[in-house]
Amino acid sequence: MKFKAVYRRFFGIGPAGIGITALIWLCSYGLEKILSFPSMSINQTFRIILIIIFLSDALYLIAGSNYQLSKKGRGKSFVNKGPYRLIRHPMYSAIIYSFTGLLAIGLYSWVLLVSVVPLTLFWSWLVHSEELAMLEIFKDEYRAYMERTGQFLPSLKALSEPSVEDSQD
Repeated sequence: MKFKAVYRRFFGIGPAGIGITALIWLCSYGLEKILSFPSMSINQTFRIILIIIFLSDALYLIAGSNYQLSKKGRGKSFVNKGPYRLIRHPMYSAIIYSFTGLLAIGLYSWVLLVSVVPLTLFWSWLVHSEELAMLEIFKDEYRAYMERTGQFLPSLKALSEPSVEDSQD
């Protein structure tokens, strides 16, 4: 039982979510091929620009998250800097939006692009237990953070507030 607790502290629901996300991507792409949906027609220059944007976003969200939240602090510390200033689950956000966008652009797939909707709903359901655990540990501080930030996308409130780094100047 101790292994399971340590595993969850380090990885959360990520591995299970990634597996089911890959299954949703596979089913979406298979459905598109079975039903003969038209492929995405996109200008090559615009396609390259989108790939750069999606890759940059994924890199920032994943690297920034790992930098701000050390392995020793996972499940023990509350972080609201870097990507966490705007989004409560930046690594999951990268999976939902950046990687889905990269797959859709790479495979010229409209259905993969639209799969963002069920993926967002699925991940929202999946992170519920993580958020309950954070509320139990950090109480009102995390509740205020939830009101200020978006689950997977930045909220207008988070975008309009100065960053922690700005307020220290």
